[in-house]
Amino acid sequence: MEMYWVLKLFAWTVCLVVIGVNSDTSSEGDSGNTQSDSADVEEKQMPTVFIPILVRNKAHTLPYFFGCLERLHYPRNRISLWIRTDHNVDNSTAMLKEWVANARPYYHKIDFQYKQYPQRYLGESGPVDWPDERFEHVISLRQQALEEARKQWADYLFTIDVDNFLENPDVLWVLMHNEKTIIAPVLESSTMYSNFWGGMKENGYYKRTNTYLQIIRRNITGIFNVPMVHSTVLINLKHSATEKLTYKPPPSYRQHLDDILIFAYSAREAGIPMYVVNAVHFGQLLVPTAADASLEDEVEQMLHVKLQTIVENPPLPSSVLMHEPVRPVDKLGFDEIYMINLKRRPLRRQRMLHSLKWLGIEAKEFDAVDGKALTSDDLISMGIDMLPGYRDPYSERVLTKGEIGCFLSHYKIWQEMVQNNYQEILVLEDDVRFEEGFRPKLMNILTDVALAQVDWDIIYVGRKILNIDEEQYVSGVRNFVRPGYSYWTLSYILTQRGAKKLLAQEPLGRMVPIDEYLPIMFDKHPEKNWLSAFWPRDLKAFSVNPLLVQPTHYIGDNNYFSDTETSNIWEDVHERENGGSNEKKGDPAAGKDSLEESDADSPQDHFKMPTADSKEDGKGVNLTATDHAKEEGKEQKIEKTPIASSGEEKIPKNEKQAETVEQSRQQDEL
Repeated sequence: MEMYWVLKLFAWTVCLVVIGVNSDTSSEGDSGNTQSDSADVEEKQMPTVFIPILVRNKAHTLPYFFGCLERLHYPRNRISLWIRTDHNVDNSTAMLKEWVANARPYYHKIDFQYKQYPQRYLGESGPVDWPDERFEHVISLRQQALEEARKQWADYLFTIDVDNFLENPDVLWVLMHNEKTIIAPVLESSTMYSNFWGGMKENGYYKRTNTYLQIIRRNITGIFNVPMVHSTVLINLKHSATEKLTYKPPPSYRQHLDDILIFAYSAREAGIPMYVVNAVHFGQLLVPTAADASLEDEVEQMLHVKLQTIVENPPLPSSVLMHEPVRPVDKLGFDEIYMINLKRRPLRRQRMLHSLKWLGIEAKEFDAVDGKALTSDDLISMGIDMLPGYRDPYSERVLTKGEIGCFLSHYKIWQEMVQNNYQEILVLEDDVRFEEGFRPKLMNILTDVALAQVDWDIIYVGRKILNIDEEQYVSGVRNFVRPGYSYWTLSYILTQRGAKKLLAQEPLGRMVPIDEYLPIMFDKHPEKNWLSAFWPRDLKAFSVNPLLVQPTHYIGDNNYFSDTETSNIWEDVHERENGGSNEKKGDPAAGKDSLEESDADSPQDHFKMPTADSKEDGKGVNLTATDHAKEEGKEQKIEKTPIASSGEEKIPKNEKQAETVEQSRQQDEL
């Protein structure tokens, strides 16, 4: 008897399935749409995503926020955008109007509303302040967006703040395939700030934990249950528990009026855990500024993010559907700004030119002397010889070809400065990393120096500080010191008087590395024998402190290489001068760095900067839906990220080397 009912139930199920298929077919036939492309059907079955976008005074981030959004590997006709902007004092509204007008054909729906006035909230101290009125307004907007997503029967609500940049185009797929109700990708910043909390106090406020740091640094990777996610979050609205989520404070809520705190509270009340995933790099976000900060401070932070990004990675993608404001350039009041670059390092040059453009700096590209190309005949014809008795203080090696080329590059700039009667110049090498606020900080220091009437020849902007205890601050000038013995010539400012002093010594016939020569000339070198070879040593040297540029890489970093630590040429020169053979002897420095003798750019240089030619007109841009699971015709499978345990830590391959690098960084920061 039981078997009879089992078979009966099976027969009913088959009938219902057949009836369902037939009714679907009849419905399509009645609408006149009996033919359908299989790809379209598959695309329509993709989950729908509702993205709310709230904008206030973000003209500096919008091109890059939308640049990342446009490149998401997800069908755009399955995405609805809900955009609101108000209280703007910058160009945000006009930029949004332009983008929406160009983007409408590509997305399922764009709901855009804006208000020109008022431009301020009552009681706010500035455009980045958060008075209660602003919190109340944002809470109201977020609640409206949540309710609109439910009304549209969206499968997912994907909140993204407009100062978050999703560089990984597969972020949506990774989040969806982990099948969590609430999940966020871990975003990085210039500090330890991110879009989640590692711990929470009993009163609902932030608590720092060791796990938080491990997740941020990706010492452990996987999916982690956390008490708070914000800024960029994916919510699976297909899960019935999300009906209890809210941004409006419920009657039982007793914490601060804050949208992210209220949302996290409602999630806890609904029994919905929050997760973050850090398996790969997803993107980055800006660090919130202080309440009394200016809009210019936020603009500087955004500029710093762009500058830092291109040190190791491709630049942040810029929108092809809106114009990015072009910053005017100048020479910061100098007669000339030199950017030294080897011709065989074109990608370093490209990175520096983009950096200078973003900084609004007009610089002259100065072709460096390539030490690798120097021959013994070149050295003899230019009267170049090494200072007798010179040996590198650390490696005990002689002067290298790269160091000769580096010295000659700076030497030629000094000569050009005197010939052109320049009074002040700024010199930049091509491997520098600009500190945040480089331009305004440098201009402020130069203003203070002028007001204090400091008598100077050279001012270091970037160098290696060897003994900070020996350095004294200059009274009357902020962030300004008398330098001690230093390495590196990353960047410096030079007067014509200083250039003449450096040239007057005729240093080519007794050459030392450029970063040894400068301390000799301001009488701060520990090698007394080297000091005695030069007189007078009266270069008036100063330095900004903290430094305004740092090297892009330190020894021990991935992608570190040097163009000065190369093979020496002196044995060959001495052989030629003594009538000996031309055969080159072994290089005592050989093997120090496998990249030193390579003609190829380092892996850091292997990216392509976007050019004007790569951006087509709005109608010509291919913004049709992209199939995320195909690349070059091959299927890709996105696996669920395994939940990591506390024991799944990834230990650096060389902890000692990593520790040394970190100590070096900390010393430079001091």
